[in-house]
Amino acid sequence: MKVVSPAGEFEIVVRESAVEGDSVIFKGEMGVWQSKIYLTPYDLWLFTKLLLKPQVLLFLLKLPFLTLFKRKSR
Repeated sequence: MKVVSPAGEFEIVVRESAVEGDSVIFKGEMGVWQSKIYLTPYDLWLFTKLLLKPQVLLFLLKLPFLTLFKRKSR
């Protein structure tokens, strides 16, 4: 995963997920920094709404085929 901002580009590796209280937590690393991302129920609904856009749904439907054809071409 990559974050692009005016400060630069940063690779983020998500290592695990867990539930803590009322939040879903993603634990990961960005360079030498270990971090936790807390998602509340509101955040999860927000991401769900963002992912249900037609553009994103079409991409998700094409994803298995894109992955399959990229493997064959290597």
